[in-house]
Amino acid sequence: MKILILSNGRGGRERLSSDLPEPYLPVLNGPDGKPESMLGRLWRQLMTADLLEETSVVTCSEHVGELRKQLGANALIHIEPSARGSYPATMLAAAHLYTVAGVTPNETIIVLPIDFCVEGDFYHCVRSLPKLLRESESSIMMIGAKAVQPSARYDYIVPEQTDDSVEECGYDWKVRGYHANVSESEAAKWIASGALWNSGVYAFRLDFLLNRISESGLPVHYDELCKQYSQLQTQSLEEALIMDASIVKSCIRYDGPWDSLGSGQSSSLNRNMALTSNRSS
Repeated sequence: MKILILSNGRGGRERLSSDLPEPYLPVLNGPDGKPESMLGRLWRQLMTADLLEETSVVTCSEHVGELRKQLGANALIHIEPSARGSYPATMLAAAHLYTVAGVTPNETIIVLPIDFCVEGDFYHCVRSLPKLLRESESSIMMIGAKAVQPSARYDYIVPEQTDDSVEECGYDWKVRGYHANVSESEAAKWIASGALWNSGVYAFRLDFLLNRISESGLPVHYDELCKQYSQLQTQSLEEALIMDASIVKSCIRYDGPWDSLGSGQSSSLNRNMALTSNRSS
């Protein structure tokens, strides 16, 4: 498996500084009592889970210096020529992995957002994704977080199984619906039908991404794709893939604490992180 941390700096995130997005800033309490950034915390958790060797970061050139400062000179970084959103960033990283790094097309690629809050046991779910993706025969495997209350802040994954039967069925389920930009009353309806919050974590085979690049009339070779990158439509993974009902998707459920700055409200995220960071592995 190869893990991509998406830190491509697309607009829409709240900032505490005019220079750096909030995930780069030391706004959290680390396990040693020292401040750490969301990026640093994610990197530390991946190291603890023994997943760091398989991990690289996708970012814009303007943030490379800060990434090197926080993660060290040996961190593998895929540099976007310009910020085009999470979907083009993932395709560019896929092209680099295939044509530069020599990764085989049947490898599983796992995308992690930079701006979410989880505890260490979340990475057990991450480790399970390659096997579950193969067994599910789906194009995309997702991690859904247990929805503890209706909220308009999140997108909702609706699995085939309802929450009432979740203990009686397998570990993963086909996705039968996906709902974004919902009201709180709509969220309550989806939760009642067993919906999960979308964690923003996705797994797919590398050849799935390479085929998507080719089908778009774009080159799969990294250098050639870079030349055309500024012309690509700015688009998120959710817009391009997750909302596409023709793509077969499956999901697994994570029951631990989860929150996301990507929802646009950082105050509750920081409260949750403050509560959980000292208990994270």
